[in-house]
Amino acid sequence: MPDRGGRLEAHRLWQGLNEEYARYVEAVNYIPAGSFRHQEDMRRYLCLRFSGFLEKVTEVILLDFIERKSGGPVQAFALNELRIPNLSPEKYAVLLGKFGPEYPERFEVHLGKIHKDALFDLLDIRNKVAHGDVQGGAKLDPTRYLTLVEKIYDWLFAEFLDGTEVASDT
Repeated sequence: MPDRGGRLEAHRLWQGLNEEYARYVEAVNYIPAGSFRHQEDMRRYLCLRFSGFLEKVTEVILLDFIERKSGGPVQAFALNELRIPNLSPEKYAVLLGKFGPEYPERFEVHLGKIHKDALFDLLDIRNKVAHGDVQGGAKLDPTRYLTLVEKIYDWLFAEFLDGTEVASDT
């Protein structure tokens, strides 16, 4: 079965995030060492981007899954009902649970304690920054969150996209 776009779009999103992270690393080298506020601004931005990436890649992958696994009125209903909320760890578990009770459990096992804590921190930062609360300090660790979103991306891909084929360019 040819890919309906989920695999390619998820990969494009992941590639774009990695390129943006590389630009961040490059830019930090140009910021004077004493300019902590500039560095924190950039780290806050990346936290927003990582969170946004999770929301978007989750949507892309789950929509593709629904399109491949259903049809007719069931598909129309499922596609219309899928809503990706501003995520919290709890909302993420609820969303995954809509696909079966085993998904939140497998997700939590895959994450483990360290990454589950990182997800909580990332989404907490996202919500606070998005609502005007200034966040700073050690929790603004882009490397930690890049590792986290890669782990989640890999899990979503394995759970919902494995077995799909990439459409050829011909």
